[in-house]
Amino acid sequence: MPNGVVLRWYGEHSVAETTRAWAQTLHGRAPLVGEPARHLSREELERAFAGFDPVLESERASLQAIVIRRPDGFREQPTAAELSRTGGLVGDRWATGKADPGDQVSMMNVDVAARLANGQSIGLFGDNLFTDLDLRETALPEGAELRIGEAVVRVSATPHVPCDRFRARFGHPAFVFAAATPRIRGVYLTVVVGGAIAVGDAVHRLG
Repeated sequence: MPNGVVLRWYGEHSVAETTRAWAQTLHGRAPLVGEPARHLSREELERAFAGFDPVLESERASLQAIVIRRPDGFREQPTAAELSRTGGLVGDRWATGKADPGDQVSMMNVDVAARLANGQSIGLFGDNLFTDLDLRETALPEGAELRIGEAVVRVSATPHVPCDRFRARFGHPAFVFAAATPRIRGVYLTVVVGGAIAVGDAVHRLG
């Protein structure tokens, strides 16, 4: 199993202790550049994701990290933030770009991210929210709504797929793996009801 991904069950929660700590490690002003020495091969990826299903949460999921992609290119990782129907994650560069409601906020499973990162920063992914919720389409279809803190978000029809920056930061095998495996990159969300969110908030499906 890759460095830094040691799965431990503790209490009644399935987020590994090491993964929780990793998700809260600040990226700060470090360059958004991957470390080739930490890129996993196809075989290493297969080992990292073997027996992964028991890790996924459907009932007791929570928000593990918030990442704001600032317009100046740096990452901010607050413990609390605001979701807005018009601005998405307040402070994120989404509002300064095309501002397509279909990719307003991005969410990724934190355990998936930890395995792909293999010790690299969570800030390299470019995703806004990280959770232990099962994001596979069988568990969370398009149109499903989630409550996070005071906010409600809806799963967008826009697919979240890896890009060239993902390839550069995590390696070609990870790019191929993510492109071939639905929802590995997570989902895009549209804000239905704005409100405050914070790390540790429950993330649960409505309806």
